[in-house]
Order: sequence, then structure tokens, then C-alpha cells
Amino acid sequence: MKTFRDRVIKAPSLVWAVMVALVLGSAEGIHLVSLDSLSRFPVFQDGIQAVAGQRYFLSDAWRWPLLDTRFLFAPNGASVAMTDSTPLLLLLFKPFVSLLPAGFVPYRLWLVFCFIMQPISAVLALASAGERRFPALISGALLALCMPFFLGRIIHLSLMGQFLLLLAFALYFSLVRIRTWALILTPPFLVVCLLIHPILMLLSFGIIASASLTLLCGRQKEWRGIACSCAAGVAMVLTVSGALGYFRYAQGAGGYGLFSMNLLSPIWPMHSDLLGHFPELHYGLQTQSFEGYAYLGTGLLVLLACDMVFCRRALLNAARRHAGMSIFLGLLILYAASNTGYAGAYRLWHISLSPPFSDVLRASGRCFWPVGYGLLIAGIRSSRSLSWPVGNGMLILCALLQFLDTRSLRGQAHDLWKADFPRTSDTQALIGLIASARQVALYPVAGCGLDLYGPDTDRIMTVFRLSAEQSRPINTFYLSRSPKEFSCDHEMPPIEQKPGTLEIYVGESQPLARRHCRDVNQLKVCPSE
Repeated sequence: MKTFRDRVIKAPSLVWAVMVALVLGSAEGIHLVSLDSLSRFPVFQDGIQAVAGQRYFLSDAWRWPLLDTRFLFAPNGASVAMTDSTPLLLLLFKPFVSLLPAGFVPYRLWLVFCFIMQPISAVLALASAGERRFPALISGALLALCMPFFLGRIIHLSLMGQFLLLLAFALYFSLVRIRTWALILTPPFLVVCLLIHPILMLLSFGIIASASLTLLCGRQKEWRGIACSCAAGVAMVLTVSGALGYFRYAQGAGGYGLFSMNLLSPIWPMHSDLLGHFPELHYGLQTQSFEGYAYLGTGLLVLLACDMVFCRRALLNAARRHAGMSIFLGLLILYAASNTGYAGAYRLWHISLSPPFSDVLRASGRCFWPVGYGLLIAGIRSSRSLSWPVGNGMLILCALLQFLDTRSLRGQAHDLWKADFPRTSDTQALIGLIASARQVALYPVAGCGLDLYGPDTDRIMTVFRLSAEQSRPINTFYLSRSPKEFSCDHEMPPIEQKPGTLEIYVGESQPLARRHCRDVNQLKVCPSE
């Protein structure tokens, strides 16, 4: 009879790789994201937006649609899906809110979970592609964990769930091999993606649906089963979207072609430690330097270069075998570059037409992420053509290069999540005034003159943060999409100030008559009598 020790020693390489990936992800997540306080807000704009939505939702009663809270856009309410607050996380914690500490928000736990799942999902994707070499699985885990555009996205909490894209690749390879369980899992998986972020859902759907196209290109009749599974997933996503109130908001906010990927971005070493001596990339559009950030990392670039020299045939064979995926990733590159394509500062094309989903995927530079993870999987799998010691040695070296190349990105993330707000006299005054009020009214409101990106940005976000910290309803907020029924005509200050309402005026906006106001941090703050 085998002992426990014997079973551990003879455990498959996949089991060992998952265990090592768990350790790597946990170590990096706990190191970068401080867990000393689970109520402290982030110090940057998008973080305040997301965490304020979490605090408001957990502080409010259950509403219908399920993601609504009356604390936002009071008294009408708004959905926390429009504050990028990771709805799935909130729905899981909401039933237990009475057991949670006062002021609890789950975003730090979520970030650590993302760091844990990123390498584990890479291992699962590689294993589903047929990889069994332990060094290859671990190298893939480290390459994914140190992917520059993953680490650089840490200011967008929901979009740190890029492990979903790797799990979508795992489902793709399983579907291509006609695994029944993958057909069953596809619809609920897409719903989970939706509840984390719609963009991740759309990209994951494209990856999974590529399996049907791959089988169709290979003239295999099983493509119909995958198509039916994807159709069921679409039906479930639409049903859940309606129940959660997604369709009550404008589909797009414009910007396709503006927040695009520069075609040089994947290979240009921006935020690179090993290739920092390279000159900065001169972008055609300044917004490409952030939303279009798609650097693959020195380690992955070296791996791909070696594969193109020594494993060219294996790469070409893989592209042919997975023709549907190759077509999809090629289209994503064009979509990420948008209808106005740039290479550096040079414009290569401009097309006035917008492709499907451009309102939803307006920040098209993000569409390169599946391409990056697809190249990671292809690069590792193609290294099988080399001899065992050479191939594995190259993979380990590339993983180490990737780790060393992203030291600055990890340092920036560590400093960002350690930072806290300074406690000034103005902040203390605002805290006291908000605490003594029943609700807050900020004028002008978002969408009707409130400049969320101008000189008053920090003051506006301070009001949002302090109001959320004390669970005071507020009449406006920073939403990713505006309500369809929203009208500026109904968002003016009332002639008579409502009892218990703290009115705050920003910028050139002036209080109405019969208000008793004072200046606090260049804001005109008017408590009610």
C-alpha cells in the first residue's frame, strides 16, 4: 500500500506546478498589496471610484436591480457595476455584511486573489494545451505573473482579473479536444466574467468561441456543439445583464480610436529595468502610453525570438492547427490599434468606420491582452522542439529575465498600495461637516459641468471618498456610463436648501441665495440650517 510520502513524490508535474504557482502568487500579492487595513481607500482616482462603490453597496439594503444602491445619485440610485466595483465580489460578501468589520471593503483581498490566480491560471492553460514539463509550467506561471501589462493595470481593480483570459484559453484547448465538461462550464464561466468586468467577458467569449472556428476550419462537425454552448452563454449573459440593470445605462462613452494601442508598444521596452537605456517611445496619441500599454517583457520577447529562430516550424504548425485562434488574435491586434493606426509617432491609416462593440471596447488597447497571453502559451509550447536541457534552460532563463525586467513595476505597485491620504485641517473640517449632515449634494453634477479631470479633480474625489467613508448619500458620482434617463434639467440646486443636506460647490459654480457657506480647500461648503 502506497504511503502518503510515496503519493506526494509521484504526484503529476501539474499538481506540483499548481502548488508552486500558488506560493509564487501568494508571495507577490501579499508583498505588493498591504493587508494591514481592509477599510483604507486607495489614493488614486479610479481606485476611489471603485472602492466608494463597494462601500456604498455594502452599507445599503438590498435593492432591485441587485447592483443598485440609493447612496449614489441619491435619491434615484445607481448601479455599482458602473463604478467598476467588481460586482461578483460584492454579491458574495453582501449576505455576510453584519459579520464584517465596520468600513470593510474587499478590494485588497481581491487583488491578492488576482495575484494568486494569475500564475495558477497560466499553469492550467498550458496544461490544457498539452504541456507536462514541470520547468515549462513554472516558467509560464512566472512569465504571466510578471507580465508588464498585468502589473501596470493595478490601478484598475476589476481589470486585474486577467486570469480569466488565461482560464478562457484553458477552456479553448479543452473544447478543441472535445471535452464535455468544458461545454457545460462555458455559459456560467461567461457570467462570472461579466460580474467581474464586461470587457473581460467579451475577450473571454472571443477566445472560447475561437474553438468553434478552429474545428470548422478543420472540417470537424463538433464545432456545432461549441457554437451552441457559446450561444447558451450569450443568452445567460443577456439575462443576467437585464436582471442587474446593465441596460439602463448608455452603451458607450466615446473614445474608440483615442485609447488605442501603438503598434510598437508590445516590443518597445516601456517601464523596463533591463532595457531602460532605450529611448522613450514617441506616441502618436498621448493616451496610447497608458491604455495602449502592451509591453510583453524582455523575458517573453527573448523566448519568442529564440522560437522564431530555432522553433519556426513548430510555431507555424501551431498557428495552422489552431487556425480559429490565429484569426481571432490577428483581428484583436487590428482592433487594439483601432481605426487610426500608429507606429510610434507615424500614422499608418485612418478609417472613419467603427467596428462592432466599439462603444463597449472604446479603450481598444486592452484588446491586445489575449494576444500577449496567446504568445506566452505559443512560445512555451514551441520550445518542445529543442532538446530537454536546452529548452528547459531557455525557459527558466526567460522567466528570470521577465522577473528582473519588472522590478520597477512591482516597486510602483508596492508604493501605491502602501500610500495613505494626508490628514490636513481642510480634510478634518470636511469630515466633520459631512458627518453632521444626512446627505451630500455636489454642484455641478457629473455630466453637467463637473470636470472630473481638471484642476479640481483631487477636491472632487476627496468629497466622494469622505462621503462614502461615512455612508452619506450623494447626488452625483463618477460613473463609467451615464444613466439613459439622466437629464441636467433635473440636477440643479433647489431654491430652498433641503434640511440635513450639505451642499458643496466646485470651481466657478456659485451657491444660491440664502445659503450660509464657508470656503474649505477652495470648495464652497454650505451646511443646512
